[in-house]
Amino acid sequence: MSLKRIASSQLLSKSHFGFRTTAVRLPATSLPSPQQQHQRSYSSINCNTQYNICFVRHGQSTWNRDNRFIGWTDTPLTEDGVLEARVAGQMLQSSGMLFDEAHTSLLRRCIRTTNLVLMEMGQEYIPVNKHWRLNERSYGDLVGLNKKEVVKKFGVEQVKRWRRSYDEPPPPMRDNHDHHPQFDPRYRLVRLRSYSVGIKVMQF
Repeated sequence: MSLKRIASSQLLSKSHFGFRTTAVRLPATSLPSPQQQHQRSYSSINCNTQYNICFVRHGQSTWNRDNRFIGWTDTPLTEDGVLEARVAGQMLQSSGMLFDEAHTSLLRRCIRTTNLVLMEMGQEYIPVNKHWRLNERSYGDLVGLNKKEVVKKFGVEQVKRWRRSYDEPPPPMRDNHDHHPQFDPRYRLVRLRSYSVGIKVMQF
């Protein structure tokens, strides 16, 4: 599973766990007392902090394989992506960690990855919370285009800024774009407006 991909799901244990192949240990503001530690009904890789979070990136999707800009487009997992998700679940299961809840986006590649990981861990019973705010960033009008072709047209540095910067978004998505989220019923309660800086997502 690629470590370069952005986290798309979160598994939380009361010690708090999320989703990617790397675990982040949060600093404790105060250490739990021996009595509090004894009362814990959850596992933790660090008993000196009250929360742990683990991030797991979704497995390879069809557009990852085809090297296309994805954004909010709902591309499914490939067979390799399914295998990546199951291996991630097996690794987490072997670690002995147990989770209390999971958080993921509204994209099925992320939802299926979450389900596969929990299945491998035998933890399908925990709550899974889904929200559009955990979706990947939108790539505006670049969505669906081949990344190499975009680099040829606009140059390496420009594409790098579009992909990695916080203050220079990609070209805005046209309202009639085939993959505009306004045509997707799962976002019917989200107000979307197109600005010169790209898609602006308004809180509902």
